[in-house]
Amino acid sequence: MFARTPDTEFRDWMAEQFEEAHDPRVDRYWRLVWIVNGWQVPNLAPMYPWLIQALRNGREV
Repeated sequence: MFARTPDTEFRDWMAEQFEEAHDPRVDRYWRLVWIVNGWQVPNLAPMYPWLIQALRNGREV
């Protein structure tokens, strides 16, 4: 992704991007938008903490 090597520095950068983007208030807003429009509401919020932790504790494969 982004033509970068998936090393520790890159994983830390990705984790920072997800930390900055994950705001429970924004999640709530989008859930309400989906409800008002009658769309099926996805439950993605639990994914963010797990993904951030996985990126921070990633291992070389």
